[in-house]
Amino acid sequence: MRNLTVNVFHPFELLPIAFESGRFDWDPSGDEGREEALGQADAVIAYAADRHLGWQHWLQEREDDLSTRDPVVTSSRGTVTYTNLVDSQRWHAAYHYRQVLAFLERGGYEPTGTLSLASLRGLKLPAEIF
Repeated sequence: MRNLTVNVFHPFELLPIAFESGRFDWDPSGDEGREEALGQADAVIAYAADRHLGWQHWLQEREDDLSTRDPVVTSSRGTVTYTNLVDSQRWHAAYHYRQVLAFLERGGYEPTGTLSLASLRGLKLPAEIF
């Protein structure tokens, strides 16, 4: 869970920088070091919550810019618009969320409501997940 949490949330702290700089410099090989700093479950939860709140706050502050600008962003995977970059990170987060829900359901836990596999109907995932 530490690995998934870092892998999903770290890119969201890089997205504001990418909007301003035109560079999305996420190197997942550095996730292991970030992960090692998170000892117990409380630290993992705090890591995710801090990044989530930071992303929400930035979105609220930049609402006008986000509705009028769509800068081009370059990463190790190529060049895309900021909108496409955010969309790919949303898909990435949903992909891992879907994995966690499937794991929980296979273990006998039956999530309901917004925390359920049914809430992600239509999300296409590669067969190799399973």
